Amino acid sequence: MSSIQETLAELRQASGVKGCVMLTPDGLVIAQDLDARFRDDVVAGLASYLVMSTERVLKEAFMSSFDQMTIHTAHGKAVFANMESSFLVVLLDQFADLDSCRGEIQGSVQILRRLSRVGRD
Repeated sequence: MSSIQETLAELRQASGVKGCVMLTPDGLVIAQDLDARFRDDVVAGLASYLVMSTERVLKEAFMSSFDQMTIHTAHGKAVFANMESSFLVVLLDQFADLDSCRGEIQGSVQILRRLSRVGRD
């Protein structure tokens, strides 16, 4: 198992986390650890669309790129973390405490950023 996959597996163990996917901005899955009810291609496609649309709107409004955004729905939450050349999407159940999960998500983002930069120079 790769270090990226191990990091996602650890994050997946956090309370309320139903899955996580690391993907490229165009929707290619780099690594994932999802609950059986989620399909990685569907999550990646929707996440890619939301990220690209949000980035376009921010650019048109002369605003910088987002660092993190959260979408709340009736049946859960999704946290999108911008990691420069990739994105982390964390799916949470509707009862998950975002404040307690935020620290774990940020810690995973830092590790994933470092791991994805290895070999680039």
